[in-house]
Amino acid sequence: MRQKKKPDALHVNKIRCILAIIVSAVLCALTFLGVCMQLLDDPNPEIQEVGWKSYHLFTILSNMLMAAAAAMCIPYAVDGLRNHNYHLPRWYVDLMFTGTVGVAVTFLVAVVVLSPAAGFYRVMIWKNNLYLHTICPLLSILLFFFVNSDHRIKFRSTFIAVIPVTAYALVYLVMVFVIGEDAGGWRDHYQIQTIADHLPLPVILLVMCGISFGLAALLRIVHNAIHSRRKADLERYYQTADAFSGPDIRAAIKALAEADRLHDTDGELIVPRRILNMMEKKYKSGLAAGELCRRYVSAYYREETGEDVYER
Repeated sequence: MRQKKKPDALHVNKIRCILAIIVSAVLCALTFLGVCMQLLDDPNPEIQEVGWKSYHLFTILSNMLMAAAAAMCIPYAVDGLRNHNYHLPRWYVDLMFTGTVGVAVTFLVAVVVLSPAAGFYRVMIWKNNLYLHTICPLLSILLFFFVNSDHRIKFRSTFIAVIPVTAYALVYLVMVFVIGEDAGGWRDHYQIQTIADHLPLPVILLVMCGISFGLAALLRIVHNAIHSRRKADLERYYQTADAFSGPDIRAAIKALAEADRLHDTDGELIVPRRILNMMEKKYKSGLAAGELCRRYVSAYYREETGEDVYER
């Protein structure tokens, strides 16, 4: 039996780009639908936070933040399909990390705390809870894990990722316990008073922040593990693929530039610095990143001029 050929890293990256576009679009659409349903719903004895009071709910705020991050992912993925060099800036990876932590906290609270009290169907499936408590958080986590990123998430980013959770917890405690509903504050819709009968509010705040930080740390570990494996596969491809092999780094750069020029339909030159660095690990020429980029640009435009643009 003929063994099926394993898809190369470029093909896998292309599939990831397509999936990123689809998942991000679905995530944005379902979040919009879920938020609109909450805004237009009628109050009931259990849920009175409808209309503009919907924004009192962490579920609404966390899903909106993640939807905004997912929307920004789409142009990067489209660009990755166009130029075969999918790249996300570090600030955006941290933003997606922050959004994912928020909806992950929402999912965890819904499953562990709210479902046992109000019922799994009521919390996880009924009306817009299906979108905001279940589908969107799960899609967000998958998007965060498998989105094409060449950045490892740093440990300090874990502290940044829990800022929205901490800020919301502080605002909630002030609006509920300091101001109070009668004076224009919020209703205790998360029933924190029941817990406060047994634990001081500062302890409750520390526990909430601690759980969020632990969840963020776990998400970071999984993301970085997947990232390391994906990056290793991509490096192996550019170091072993016959299309980009040569007796030296100059020949490899020339082959890469020629391949990129064939795919360039818009006349936009994007220098793949990180890919050049991957190639350099194989040839160990000692050339600096700037020199690698210079040679790439030179090889890229050689066909148009008939000579090396940097040697004229």
